[in-house]
Amino acid sequence: MSMLQAVETTMDVTMENWSREREVLRQVVTEEGTTKADVARAIGVSRTVVSRYINNDYGESEKLRKSVRAYLIKIGRWEEKPEVAEGAAEPETGFITSINHLENVSTSDSERVLGICRACRDNHEFGMITGNPGTGKTFTLDMYRQQGNGIVTITCDETSTVKSTLVEISEELGLSSRGTSAKLMKKIIRELKRNPRLLVFDEADLLRGPRVLEAIRAIYDKSKSAGVVLCGNHALAQRILEYAEDRPEMARLRDRIGYYQKLGGISEEEASRFLAHVNATPEAKELLTSIGRQRGIRQLVKALGRLLDVTRGEPITGDLVEELGRIVLSFA
Repeated sequence: MSMLQAVETTMDVTMENWSREREVLRQVVTEEGTTKADVARAIGVSRTVVSRYINNDYGESEKLRKSVRAYLIKIGRWEEKPEVAEGAAEPETGFITSINHLENVSTSDSERVLGICRACRDNHEFGMITGNPGTGKTFTLDMYRQQGNGIVTITCDETSTVKSTLVEISEELGLSSRGTSAKLMKKIIRELKRNPRLLVFDEADLLRGPRVLEAIRAIYDKSKSAGVVLCGNHALAQRILEYAEDRPEMARLRDRIGYYQKLGGISEEEASRFLAHVNATPEAKELLTSIGRQRGIRQLVKALGRLLDVTRGEPITGDLVEELGRIVLSFA
C-alpha cells in the first residue's frame, strides 16, 4: 500500500436546513433498516424518488411532505412538536437543551473524508477511506452530498451483486434499470462520460468476493471522467491487497487507488469542543469523552441526545451517564 497517497484537506462544511419530515425519513431508512422500496410503496412514489429525497437531492412539495408525514405517523415515528416561543431554543445559560441545537464540530476525520471526496471529484481519481464503525464516515458523506456536489452514494451489503449494484447506480443516475449487466454497464459509462459524477460506495467492506469491486474499477476506467471512493472499515484495505495477490485483475484495482485515508477516531480535544455547550459535570464530560473515543462520534451523539432528552438543560451527571450505559449496551 506504499504507493497510496494521503490527502490532508481542511474544508468548512455548512449543513443545509432539512425539513423535519425529510430528516426523520432519512433516519428510518439509513439507521433503522427500513428499505427504500418499502417506503416508496407506502407513499406512492418510485424508489429513486425516495433515494433522492432522503439525500436532499429532490424537491419537496407540500403533497410529498404530507405523504411522508402520514407514513411516519403510521409507523410511530412522528410526533407533533409543541409551539416554542421565539428565542426559546436555548436557555439563557447558553447550554443546549436538545441534540438538534448542537453545532457541527469539524474533526480531523471529517476533514480527511471531505478532502478525499473533493480530490477524487475534481481530479477524477480513485480513493479509499477506512475507519472503525462510528467514526462519522457516513455522516460526513451525507453532509457532503447535501452541498449538491454531484455525489452518488451506494450503500453496499453482504447481498450486493454486480447486477444489483449496477441497478442501484442506474437508478441514482436517473437511468432505466432494465437490461442485462452488460447493457447497464454501457448506459452508466455513457452517462458518466456525458455528466461526470463522484461515485461513493459506502460499507464496501461488506462486499463478498471481488466481482463487484472489479465492476466498479471497470466503470472508473472506461468512463475516464468519474471519481470513485470506496469507504468501509479497516478490513477493506487488507482485503483489496489480498485480492491483488491472488487475482491479476484485482491488482489493477489496487493500482488505481491514488488517495487513501485511514481514520483514527475523535480526539480528546475534539470531544471537548463537541461538549463545550453541554451542561454536564466534569465527571460526566469525562465519561462522554470516553464514549466518543472508544465507540465513535456516532455513539457519542446518540448518548448525548438521550441524556439531553432527559435533562432538558439541567446538569448531566456522571451517574446519569453510567445509568445510560447500563440500559443501552452500545454505550457501556
